[in-house]
Amino acid sequence: MVESIAASVIDKALEAVLRKVGEGKKLSTEDLVVLMLGLFREIRKDVTETNKRIDALYDLMGRIYDLMGKNYEALNKRIEETNKRIDAINDSLSKRIDALYDLMGKNYETLTNRINAINDTLSRRIEETNKRIDELSGGMNEMRESINKRIDTLYDLLGKIYQALIKQETTQRQ
Repeated sequence: MVESIAASVIDKALEAVLRKVGEGKKLSTEDLVVLMLGLFREIRKDVTETNKRIDALYDLMGRIYDLMGKNYEALNKRIEETNKRIDAINDSLSKRIDALYDLMGKNYETLTNRINAINDTLSRRIEETNKRIDELSGGMNEMRESINKRIDTLYDLLGKIYQALIKQETTQRQ
């Protein structure tokens, strides 16, 4: 209640001072104080608006990080599932190999070559999976860096806007 009364008083005083300025009259110290109060009030409004925009950006960033976290969790889950399937395949292959050793004791060298080929194939697949994981992780890091750069750019822009507003107010006051 007191703030609204004070704002009303400052508005009326500011109108009177602006009339004086419009008429080309000399301003008193009190008039300058009224102008300063009006200016401070406008700056406070600008700062409040800027803070609201910054809060909105923080909220947006929080949602983006939450989304990225969910994607990262989903990726990890898929990797774990893939690893379980690889382990199951590996166990299955090991059992088959053991059975083959029992059946084909005479053809040991041939069987060994086949096992090595299977192991090579499995190793390549694991390497390919690891490369894909690394690529996805790198992509997420690039996205995070890009978002951070955008935030920095927004902060710079907000700073420039704030400086321009102050400069504009100063220019208008003169």
